Parts: sequence; structure tokens; C-alpha cells
Amino acid sequence: MYNLKNIFFFSLLSFNVFSQQVEHKYFEANREVYFRFLAPRDVINNLSPVISIAHVRGDSVYAYANEKEYLGFLKYGIPCTILPPPGLVKEIKMGNTLAEISSWDTYPTYNAYVQLMTQYQAAHPDICKIIEAGTTVQGRKILFAKITKNVNLRGPQSQFMYSSSMHGNETVGYLMMLRLIDTLVNSYGADSRITNMVNNVEIWINPLANPDGTYHNNDTTVNGATRYNANGIDLNRNFPDPAAGQHPDGNVWQPETIAMMNLESNNNFSLAANFHSGAEVVNYPWDTWQKLHPDNLWYQFISRRFADTVHTYSIPGYMTDLGNGITDGYAWYTITGGRQDYMNYFSRGREVTIELSSIYILPASLSSSYWNYLSHSLLDFIENTYYGIQGAVTDSHGNPVKALITIAGHDADNSSIYSDSVTGSYFRMIAPGTYSISFSADSFLTKTVNNISVKNDSASILNVQLDRNLSAVNSSPISAHAQYSLSQNYPNPFNPSTVISYSLPSVSIVKLIVFNTLGQTVKVLENDFRNAGNYSINFNTSGLTSGIYFYKLETNHFSQTKKMILLK
Repeated sequence: MYNLKNIFFFSLLSFNVFSQQVEHKYFEANREVYFRFLAPRDVINNLSPVISIAHVRGDSVYAYANEKEYLGFLKYGIPCTILPPPGLVKEIKMGNTLAEISSWDTYPTYNAYVQLMTQYQAAHPDICKIIEAGTTVQGRKILFAKITKNVNLRGPQSQFMYSSSMHGNETVGYLMMLRLIDTLVNSYGADSRITNMVNNVEIWINPLANPDGTYHNNDTTVNGATRYNANGIDLNRNFPDPAAGQHPDGNVWQPETIAMMNLESNNNFSLAANFHSGAEVVNYPWDTWQKLHPDNLWYQFISRRFADTVHTYSIPGYMTDLGNGITDGYAWYTITGGRQDYMNYFSRGREVTIELSSIYILPASLSSSYWNYLSHSLLDFIENTYYGIQGAVTDSHGNPVKALITIAGHDADNSSIYSDSVTGSYFRMIAPGTYSISFSADSFLTKTVNNISVKNDSASILNVQLDRNLSAVNSSPISAHAQYSLSQNYPNPFNPSTVISYSLPSVSIVKLIVFNTLGQTVKVLENDFRNAGNYSINFNTSGLTSGIYFYKLETNHFSQTKKMILLK
């Protein structure tokens, strides 16, 4: 079903596609304008913070802009051609029942999508749990399917994430992720490869990260889908950026952005991929920096394998953009505020961006063909978590330790990782070589292990026990079963205040501090003796700006840090 306002205002533009002027009413109806222009690389880099560049082919740039962004672009005086919105298509087949969707030749309505996700949990409660990570501007749900053995328990498995369609009009990944969930839950116990995968990886799949964009016209159609969210913001420019700061696009964090940041802060994802459309290429970091990621060789390897496997199962010419299907992000075109760089830098994870098709709104009748092209690579990519250096970090009593794990002479720009605070497990994927690895944690002596050999497609198991730094321990006894804890602040995000709670099993010297992303202390909340018990501290943010902050609890025998978000 067409939105008549969209057709009317687009028809006004189509009579004069070379005009640079776009009426205010067009943006009211469509949120964004799609256009093409010519520019050399240095100009493209200057324009990247101004508009949302979607694709670059030589000197041809394809971009989106809301009204404010488009007015900023016009100041450059660059001729452009207004293009038809990619989300406005002639024919879309929609399904409103589970039976219609399960044929995989139709798009689900929004309600059918929620029902389908709920059904997966109902039918497979031991291995599938649906997580509501947050809600959108318009109140739609941001849903994840968490799939793993004993799904209600946090085990030692690596955590893996697929997420799709943060640009609402890029829907190929939406269909592929729904089918992947279906395949994983229904093949468990019958297919040995998938059974092993579900047993050994905690898989998180978010089919639709921007449902307000995908269902822009209404909940019953993806026709007229928009790239931006309901506030007219490109979500893939809305994350904190390693180079450009907390708000590189000049906008407050959107609810969809906050939902993803919160999910990330409460987990420890080893590997992730974020699906888009508009090109056919695996894009690896960095997007914001020209310099290469310390794990550039490993990124090239996993990206090359994804694309090459696609080539084996697809028609000729598919997934061959740029470097025959792979590219360094900055070498293609630079962006700031992207989720990929956020996950790699701030979360110390590993994420790539995979552009699945030059077609934005894929005809659902082609869904099965694309599944045949991609399904082998989608499974292979999850299995990358099997390899590299992995193990667990514990103390002398076998308790998990959250430790910083650093490859000597290799790591930079936050490429070192942390072991999981709940299980102590870690997964350090890396290119073949021989490495020295250090493990450090507050109140523990740093341990370095040398000559650890890594080969492709194999795992080097390294379990490490850290000894306590006795010079930091006072005469208070500590039980092997002592339970210190630091809770996630509530509410989070928050404004203007939030509550931080912690527990002590015995009398302790307690220091509770808040610091910013530069490591600078902004508030000392506690610095005194405390008896055993439960404590709650109110943190008021008077004088602080919006952004990510960290709070850290330190005692003689315990140290833990958590992230919180101030949103003013």
C-alpha cells in the first residue's frame, strides 16, 4: 500500500530531479531525501559529518539527509540529483500469520514479527529466549533472540551477536536473521554442526534494530521504509566515536542507540556483525581512522572467508564490490558515530559491517535465493569464536576474575580485551603467530605468559590463575566463599541522579569512584571503612554533561567496574 503523501511530494521532485531545492513538506512526509552527487575523496571526507553517505562508487556519492542536514549540504554549492527513495517500491508481499511468514517468500507485518519471535521462545524454551533490549521512539520493540544451551544460565561460552537493519530501508538482513533463528532452533539436536554451535556459543540475534524506519508508513507494510529513525536520525552516525567524541552527529543518543549501548554494557560480546544493504561487501574497522586496526590481518582473513564462501554458493558477480567483496572502512569512505567503531573501541569487542545487497528492499520472493547465497557464510562467521587464544582467568580459589588481556607489542586503540566478569572466560581471536600475553586486574599481580602459538582454525587453550597482590591486602581475613558484588546502576540511562548498590561480605576499606571515558575521576562516592552488608549510594550528576561514565568499586580483595549513561 502506497502512502499518498509520499507519492505526491516525490512526484513534485521528479519533474526537476536536478533541482537542489527540496520542499519542507517533503521532509515532513518522508523524513529524509536520497540524492547523488560527484565529489573527490577529500570533499567526501569533509561532507561525511554533514550528511549520511550511503555508498561511494568512484567519485559518485549516494547519500541521505534530513532537512537540517540537506540545508547544510547546500552550503557547499555542489550540484546533486534527487533520487527516488529506495524504500518506496512498487510491490511488497506482506504476511500477517505465522503460516504466511514460514514460507519465507513474504515480509512479516510488525505484529507478525513480534508474534514470530515470541513463538520461537514458546516452542524452544530451553535454548531460545526473547530479550526486549528497549523500545523505539514510537514504542516498537527492539528484540533479540538469545540462543544457547541452558539459555537461562550464563555459562562459559563466548557471546556472539548479529544485528540487522539499523537503517530501516535495508531489509535483506531482516529476512536473513529471521530465517537464521528458525534454522538454529529447529535444527538443534538434529544437525550436529548447529547442535555444537548452540552448545558452545551464546548467540544473540536482532533481526530489526530500527522498526520505526522499516514500518514508517504503518505496521502492515515495509513499503515506504526509511533509513532514519522516527526522529529523522541516522542511527549509524549516533554512537560515541573514538575520534569525534560522544555525539559526533550533534544529536542526543536515540532510544535505539541507548538500547544497544545498554545491551553491550551488560554483556561481553567476543564477535559481532551488523547487516546493511546498498552494496555487497564486508566492511571491517576502522571507519573513523585511516590507521589500521591492530588485528587488521585477522579482520581481512575472516572477511575474505565470508565473501569467498558466498562466491561459492551464489550467482557470479554477487558480493564482489570494492576488494572483491571486502574493504577497510576508511578506505571506502569515512564515517563517524558508527556502531562498528563503537563496539570495537569502547566495548573492546570485534564487529564488522556486512552489506548484503545492492537492493535495499529485497523482493521477498528472492529471500530463499539470498539465503542459499549467505547461509553457509553466516554459520561460518559464528564459528570464528571457536579459534584463537581462549580460556578462563580465576583467582587461587577458582573464582572468576575480570582481567585485562593484552598482547605485548601488538595491542593498541583498545584492542586488548577483558575476561568475562561472571565466568572469567575470554576469547581472543587473532592472526597466526607467536605471542606474549599479559593478564592484569586490580588487587592482583600481573601475569605474563610467553610463546603462545596461534594457527588458523584452531584454539590455543590458556587458563590463567592470578595471585593476589599481598602488599594491597590488610590483615582482614577473606573467605574462599566471600561474595562481593557491584550492581548495575538504576535507572540507566539516567538524569539527573542514579543509585549505585554494592555488597560486602566482611569489613572492608571501600573506595567507590566515578570516572569518564578519559579515565579522569569525576566523583569519589565512598572512601572509608564499611562493615559487611548491603549499601546504596545516590549519585547526583550536577555539573556533568551527557555521556558515558564508569563507576568502580575497590576493596582490598575485590575490584569491579561498570558503565552507566547520563542522558540530559
